[in-house]
Amino acid sequence: MKIRRTLVCALAALVLTTFFACAPKQTASLPETLPAETAKARTGLDKWGREPVASAVPGNKKFSGEKVNIAIDESQKQDFFSDALNGDLMNDAVYNRNLKVENDLEVQLNFILFDGSDTSARRGFVSKLTSAVLSGTGDFDLAAGFASYMTGGVRNDAFMNLRELEEISSLDFGKPWWNRSYVERVTVNGKLFTVVGDCCLSGQYDAGCLFFNKRLADEHLAALGGSDGLYRLVEEEKWTFDAFTDIVKDLYNDADGDGQRSDGDLYGFASRWTASIPVDFFMAGMDAPMTEKGPDGIPELMLKNENSARTVAAIDKLVRLKRDCAGAYFNPSWYNNPDAKETLLKMFTDGRLLFLSRPLFQASELKNMNDDFGLLPMPKFDAEQKGYRTSQFDGYFCFVAAADVEDPRGRGDLAGTVLEKFCEESWRTVSPNYFETVMKYRYLRTDTENRKDLEMYDLILASNTFDFGMVYSAALDFCYDAVREAVKNNGNFASAWETKEMSAVNRFDALIRWLTEDDGE
Repeated sequence: MKIRRTLVCALAALVLTTFFACAPKQTASLPETLPAETAKARTGLDKWGREPVASAVPGNKKFSGEKVNIAIDESQKQDFFSDALNGDLMNDAVYNRNLKVENDLEVQLNFILFDGSDTSARRGFVSKLTSAVLSGTGDFDLAAGFASYMTGGVRNDAFMNLRELEEISSLDFGKPWWNRSYVERVTVNGKLFTVVGDCCLSGQYDAGCLFFNKRLADEHLAALGGSDGLYRLVEEEKWTFDAFTDIVKDLYNDADGDGQRSDGDLYGFASRWTASIPVDFFMAGMDAPMTEKGPDGIPELMLKNENSARTVAAIDKLVRLKRDCAGAYFNPSWYNNPDAKETLLKMFTDGRLLFLSRPLFQASELKNMNDDFGLLPMPKFDAEQKGYRTSQFDGYFCFVAAADVEDPRGRGDLAGTVLEKFCEESWRTVSPNYFETVMKYRYLRTDTENRKDLEMYDLILASNTFDFGMVYSAALDFCYDAVREAVKNNGNFASAWETKEMSAVNRFDALIRWLTEDDGE
């Protein structure tokens, strides 16, 4: 399948000058991707060891060559389409998935690329989608983009309620290829406007975790048992934020000999303390979400004073780590500085950081470091907390459907069924190839004797949850920044929240009213 890349840069009614053409339908066979011991066939299970799941799409459902327009923020286009087979495992898995969707449903997938290079472009992407729907041009059926901005367009009436789309198509959110946490936590009053599933790989590979240097752990944590001791803390449900702080607090060495704390020294932990990395990861790990659903299924804002006790306690733990521990390093010049990420990565890969908090996919940039590295889930609030949790870097992608896809255009069954099939085939091939092969056996150091990282990896993915408030962060004017600001400034949450409370509460209440009204207006 050859795809000619169409980059849409101007609003101008989103007139398409070039469409993606499809070449003869030939499917390349994927290579065996798992080591022999993990790829053994078991009766009734697929090659990945999963129970078989029937498709929600009837085998005889066809659309006679209909073209389906899918707008994509191009910053993660590799997850959604490929121009041609090239022998790369993931490229070819994506290519073959799209080909199978086209052949099985007799459709043409037409991917329309938009600039997604920065914040302004991502906001512009949502604006262009909204304008296209409201102007009635019918330029797209489905779209995928940067989640925190996509939800900012929900109340503009640009996106269809996917629960209604589910009723008129083969879309089935009960299938395992849809993220259960997202569907359950973000659906309110039978309304769901954005969704994440196996068709959005970033919804999983952006999950937060802690990488650690095994050599440093063995050298400096001998009393704990080194690397094995860290894994044991997790297994015994004792991997708490206080345990993490105790390990980090005194691990400092003036490695560059300049007599002052600097980027060239050795630390237990270092961070930019900016945006979602790692504040949101730690807060989610300590089960201090932005919102929680009440008994009536309606989300409540946990940042409000009467609900914020756990939030305040979790922030206090973060502030004390950042402010009071010699082994925790923060260079003020790093805040909101994208280049600081590279400095932190270099500190870790050079062996001068015991812990680094990053999304899971960051393993791809660590695989060539000299020291062995491992990974751990985000620490719990305390030993009483049930289970480990994490959240995502807010750059993950979600899908939407155009609000006019059914009425007046009558393409609801087409759009919903294509979205369902696209996600299903992602679950069958693309997602397991990435998470069970590329991540486990190419990025992680699973060639070493210690294979505990496989268990930690599975635990992290299983603990990845979504928070209604974080999903709708753009619609709420990013009020969670109050938490990040409190940590950054070594201050208390009350003063940081005071500047945002009125706006945040008003926006949140308005969003809930809009979602709970029967007409959605």
